[in-house]
Amino acid sequence: MDYQEITKDTAAAYIQNETNLFPKDATLSVYEIGSDAAKVGAVGDGFVNYLFRVTDTRTGGSVILKQARPYARTFESATPYVPERNTLEARLMLIKSAITPEYIPEIYLIDAPHHLYVCEDCGDLKIWRFEMMAGKIYPKIPAMVGELVAKDNFYTSELYLEPETHQKLAAAFANPVMRNLFENILFLPKAEGPDDATYPERQALARAVWADHAFCTEMLKLRHTYMAKSECLIHSDLHTSNLMVNADRMKTIDMEYAFMGACSADSGYLIGNLIYQYVRWFFCPQAGDHTPAEMRAYALYAIRMFLESYIAVFKGCWQEDVREMYRGFDDYCDFLLDRYFHETIGFAGAQLISRVGRGTRTPDIDTIPDPADQLAACQMLFVLAKTLVMDREGIATVGDFVDTIAKVSEQARKAIGR
Repeated sequence: MDYQEITKDTAAAYIQNETNLFPKDATLSVYEIGSDAAKVGAVGDGFVNYLFRVTDTRTGGSVILKQARPYARTFESATPYVPERNTLEARLMLIKSAITPEYIPEIYLIDAPHHLYVCEDCGDLKIWRFEMMAGKIYPKIPAMVGELVAKDNFYTSELYLEPETHQKLAAAFANPVMRNLFENILFLPKAEGPDDATYPERQALARAVWADHAFCTEMLKLRHTYMAKSECLIHSDLHTSNLMVNADRMKTIDMEYAFMGACSADSGYLIGNLIYQYVRWFFCPQAGDHTPAEMRAYALYAIRMFLESYIAVFKGCWQEDVREMYRGFDDYCDFLLDRYFHETIGFAGAQLISRVGRGTRTPDIDTIPDPADQLAACQMLFVLAKTLVMDREGIATVGDFVDTIAKVSEQARKAIGR
């Protein structure tokens, strides 16, 4: 079959012709996921990929078809969107399925020439970001995510893999275009040019942070760590919109940016998103069954439980499966986790200044009802970003980290006067 771009009109025929997932006489319906993503607060970001839910109207059974194209779906970017990333993502999902099958959608088909794959539909789960924005609390999820990240980090690292296997993995997942995207966006200021017309005030506030030479130096140090470390396979875009949840289950999605990176990279990126939620609930009225104060407490709980779970699971993997050359060197494991912890704090700060400070759409903040409160939330996030980047080495424990977020946020809010 010659290459074709799959559309809502052709997705059903593709599934029928190229797979045996449904009976040949099935009547299939197609929904294009993200077709309403331009609406703030929609149930999916829908920025880049083309995703289709294909459903058997008789049985209700469904699958997801995801296709990558060499351009973004809903916004322009100077960065090329390498379509081969979808094949890379599907192969990564197969690897992760061997490590944490309970947290990864099942892959049914990889079609490299068409830059697509077909996988399990997790539509019975909800996007964690939007569930939190709706005032819903899932106590089990943070520890599950900690387990996922810790196991994926450990079992794709040289602590478990033989060096030759680890090097082959690094070569297979070099993903230089996507890696370069994150190395620049996360740690460097927005290039000179006109501000985004939607959020010029946010970008002006961010420029004030970037004007501090010492802050820029620390961001360059973090960038060096991010660039230099190829410890394990990372998701690299692990945020609360890429985690599908209910009270008892969780799946992670959208791994197309994956490459070999620092163990701390995914943790910092995710925690940055949880900090958005914490700050959001200073300015939003109650939604659902939980008060804003309860939602702030849940965001801090999620950060604490994620880190505590990660550390405990990583230590358990070490005791069970570390390579022979490392056995008896538990103090080395402690050293690695100490570096992981401080890097995570810095990467969380970098996430705050990079996404919000560039004027990128951020649903957690954009849906705060009062525009003046939105700007105040951004001010708080930038104060937090600077604190976490500058003080990351002085924060000793997980408890200290959580306390720092709470203390600095309250101080910043009072200084802003909102």
